[in-house]
Amino acid sequence: MTRRGPRPVNLRLRRLLVMLPWLQERGTVSTAEMAEHFGMSVDDLMADLTLASLCGVSQDPRDLIDLWVDEEAVHFGIPKYFNRPLRLTAPEAFSLVASARAAGNLAGSEVGGALNRAVAKVAAAMGIDDAGGLVVEMETPDRVADFVRAAEESREVVIVHWSPASGESVERRIVPVEVFTESDHWYVRALDLGVDAERIFRLDRIEGHETGGIRERVDLGPRRPWFADSSETTKVTIEMDPAWMWVLEQYPGVVIDDDTTAKRKNWVRVSMPVSSERWLQRVLLRLGSNARVVSPTEWVGLATDTARLVRARYDTK
Repeated sequence: MTRRGPRPVNLRLRRLLVMLPWLQERGTVSTAEMAEHFGMSVDDLMADLTLASLCGVSQDPRDLIDLWVDEEAVHFGIPKYFNRPLRLTAPEAFSLVASARAAGNLAGSEVGGALNRAVAKVAAAMGIDDAGGLVVEMETPDRVADFVRAAEESREVVIVHWSPASGESVERRIVPVEVFTESDHWYVRALDLGVDAERIFRLDRIEGHETGGIRERVDLGPRRPWFADSSETTKVTIEMDPAWMWVLEQYPGVVIDDDTTAKRKNWVRVSMPVSSERWLQRVLLRLGSNARVVSPTEWVGLATDTARLVRARYDTK
């Protein structure tokens, strides 16, 4: 059996905002009951509780959250530093209210629970209408409007696009079809006139653009999942330390293989689509010694070779 890539850290942290106050009110609860209440597996629950047990105001073990599991029961104690009044700046309080309200939409959240009661007090102190909503605006790059207009009017646009695969900037002629956001990035989906095929470009990698004349309207159909055309990618299998899965969370198509045991103890085996060797090199540099390529064979030594090249560049300076 395989499962989709790792649960996003931001979702896990928001869920903990709900779980910890719930635990605090009860003190001790069985892992099965808690997992059922929050609509998750016991394994995922244990992973999140382990994450919480490593959190605190400092690295001193005495300052960590008082949380442990014993014989399938979870025990929670209030850390001593919560005995002191919490003093928040206005930005800190606003961030707390926004995060807690987002967490309130997760499974297991209780309308009258400790978290919502505390947030209501903070919101009242700040003069925030607790019955209303918080509007968070995502920064919109200046060129977004140009590409939206080009898509609406079916205009040709000449762009200078930097490709992470080649490391080069190339001029392309495109007809935009839609502009969308995903994972905090803006993208333009378009017909690439040079290859007469659909392409997706990240807007912050477009170094310049010039809008041209109107073209015949393009119909590319609905947007497909990332890497739907597997002929353009290579499936790469990596064995890695699961503590470093956060590096891969931003990339689509990452799958953890639960059926295959990694050679190194406590590591996991992961497969992912890779568009180019150069792109994989950048990922491996971020992972360092915490991962190794298993397949394809020609990339097994890529991490070592890339690290050697980087060291050689620094040695010559």
